[in-house]
Amino acid sequence: MGAQGKGLQVQNHTGEWIDAIAQPDELMINVGDMLSRHTNNKLKSTIHQVVNPPRELWGTSRFSIPFFMHPVSDMPLNCLAQCIDESNPKAFEDISAGEYLEERLVELGLKK
Repeated sequence: MGAQGKGLQVQNHTGEWIDAIAQPDELMINVGDMLSRHTNNKLKSTIHQVVNPPRELWGTSRFSIPFFMHPVSDMPLNCLAQCIDESNPKAFEDISAGEYLEERLVELGLKK
């Protein structure tokens, strides 16, 4: 099911880029900003990049099928209660998915 070739890289906690390669019985799931916020950063948004394969693999096939999922605009992105505790206090104010998307688009300069 998953791709076995190199291409997707994620940045680890020390800033190093490492290859993200799924095993034959695994799926690669890239956590985005909304899910990170919804889980009060229990699941971290992944800084990632896609790189070209090494020259010796240029003639081989590599398939990737990204699937993006976005909640309906009025869905609350409030931190889940089970993700808040004494060692991990609530990090974000309540907001809807639509409001958060609007904020991000403005921050990224994609919308005024």
